[in-house]
Amino acid sequence: MTNRSLVTLFLLATGLSTLAGSGPYFNTYTHNLEVKEWELEIGADAVKPNEGPWQYGQALELEHGFNDHFNAGVYLLGSKIPGEPWRVDGYKLETRYRPWSQNYFFVPTFYLEYEQFHHHEVYRNAVAGNVEEGGEAEAFRTEHEVEARLIFSQDFNWGNVALNLVAERSLDGGKTAFGYSGGVFFLGPSSGKEGSTAFDPDNDGDSHFLYGVELFGGLGEEGDFGLRGHRQEHYVQPFAAFPLSGRLTLKTGVAVGLTRLSETRLRAVLVVRLGRGK
Repeated sequence: MTNRSLVTLFLLATGLSTLAGSGPYFNTYTHNLEVKEWELEIGADAVKPNEGPWQYGQALELEHGFNDHFNAGVYLLGSKIPGEPWRVDGYKLETRYRPWSQNYFFVPTFYLEYEQFHHHEVYRNAVAGNVEEGGEAEAFRTEHEVEARLIFSQDFNWGNVALNLVAERSLDGGKTAFGYSGGVFFLGPSSGKEGSTAFDPDNDGDSHFLYGVELFGGLGEEGDFGLRGHRQEHYVQPFAAFPLSGRLTLKTGVAVGLTRLSETRLRAVLVVRLGRGK
């Protein structure tokens, strides 16, 4: 059995989960696991490349938290390119494992993801490696990748601070690429509505209006690790989360490129709490 098959079977065996574990963040995961909860996320990105018209990416995500230490999941990616029909870009399977339950920044949570893409992904939640420029464009082949993250996160009465260290590697060969994502968010006024753990860092039982900022980008690859602004994408991303009801939360944000290779992204995600499993 190939390494790719082993990773796929492992992640399928764990169940279903996704970016709902990021709380109000878009690119940065936190340590919070929604125990026994099912959550659905419906996301959309409007992306302006450096050259060419706006493109539109979509994501449908589902999460389940099994206990205080473990969750897992799947999501489906699609896109709409001007002049072309809507298409399915691929899917991801992922899991997070939190060995210790202490709320300390230096106590890590571990993340593993398997990705399969049939087209260049438009909806993205990670940036890693360097951007290759020049040369003739090759026809896109289906890609199979593994992404791992080391998640550092801590809740405070006023909000949350989180940092993710990212490593990606193709299962078809190639070098390991590295990236980062980190952010901070702050509590705004209480909504008076019941909230999930990832949106309730002060643990008072209800959702708050939340606002903050993320930074994310690439850190090079094997043999060329480090900040290379002229060859990498880097972003600053202000965002806000608005509780609509006890079950619905809307997240909005805009990713502003910090280098000439970066894109502009307008983002929105609707988080739906589906309830607790048995």
